[in-house]
Amino acid sequence: MKKITLLVIILISITSLQISAEWKKVYGTNINNSIIYDLIIHQGNYYAATNGSLLKSEDKGETWISLSTGTMGISALESDGTRLFAGSIFSFSGVTLHYSDDNGETWNNTNVSVSQVSEIRVINQNLMLAYSNFQKFFKSTDRGETWTEVTDFPFQYTRSIYKANSGRIYISGYYSDDDGQTWNQTGYDRDGSGIYTYAENQDGLWAGAGKLWLSKNHGETWEEKDPYLTASLIVNGSNIFQGKSGFAYSTDGGESFTDYNEGITKIDRVLSMLFDGEFIIIGLDGPGIYKIAASELGITTSVEQTEELANNYELSQNYPNPFNPSTTIKFSIPESGFVSLKVYDLLGKEVASVVNEELNAGSYTVSFDASQSTQNLSSGIYFYRLEANSFIQTKKLTLIK
Repeated sequence: MKKITLLVIILISITSLQISAEWKKVYGTNINNSIIYDLIIHQGNYYAATNGSLLKSEDKGETWISLSTGTMGISALESDGTRLFAGSIFSFSGVTLHYSDDNGETWNNTNVSVSQVSEIRVINQNLMLAYSNFQKFFKSTDRGETWTEVTDFPFQYTRSIYKANSGRIYISGYYSDDDGQTWNQTGYDRDGSGIYTYAENQDGLWAGAGKLWLSKNHGETWEEKDPYLTASLIVNGSNIFQGKSGFAYSTDGGESFTDYNEGITKIDRVLSMLFDGEFIIIGLDGPGIYKIAASELGITTSVEQTEELANNYELSQNYPNPFNPSTTIKFSIPESGFVSLKVYDLLGKEVASVVNEELNAGSYTVSFDASQSTQNLSSGIYFYRLEANSFIQTKKLTLIK
């Protein structure tokens, strides 16, 4: 009888924990007029592009302050690690794309004057691309200070500009491997301009559109992973965060999804999302900004971000070394971007992909467990290689069984 009672208490406790997990509203009013177009992390602070103004949070999204940009609403944000970019819905001054070198305190004008700048993307240190909903593309080769209109793209409209970790650019169902000089169509057989967002993980390239799609061959063929419109998307290893009408998540690589909207008083389309390894922040089409700890949903990540700031790229020696079967690897990146950390054997063959995802600027700790590799690794010398933006570094590790 005591065992039965104890089991009932445990079940009640677990149920209570699940019920207590809910989204917390951190910005917005009860009249649901706060549209959150974009969310990013820049220099350790969170920024939100809204139909009213540019918002900034210095406490992981708990509180937000409004920054003056001299425009009517912000519809796009981007960071190159040190410089912050903002595209506006409308500007009385005529300038609709701005940049800041002091975390948004003051802003510099560019020569872009077309309203509704909805996409800004850093491709590399010599190229940036931007798009206005008035069907105009622009490029910059001087870190976004001056821009020229691009008129020879084979598409006129887009919702997303994405740079893959390979350097390939994806726009509206097309791809380019030479910084936009030439373009080829992917195998996406629907209207590519309807793709809201792209993402990558070890499984391949993801696309959020009228449905959620996955390509395991760089866009040649696609398989449907979820039937609902996907307006925003974050992929973190096997964790897939899907912004649709409300929020959904998967912890099994997109094989199944769970809708979770507890605490959201008015469920609407999730236009933007942010994940810092600890908290998930979502921006909705009217209800504002909500926040929840990933752990409350039972979500874990293989990459742990520490509180340390990163001033330089750095790959530390693994510890312990030699190891059996697991070891810890630390690395730092001073700017956000796609990060790849892979393990290779002496012949240069990849034997494990430890990190393969977008990460924010900061210092990280990751565990590599040789026993979980599909290659059945034997004792010997291996190499681990970090690639982040233009930084590449390789170190040696030794497995002893």
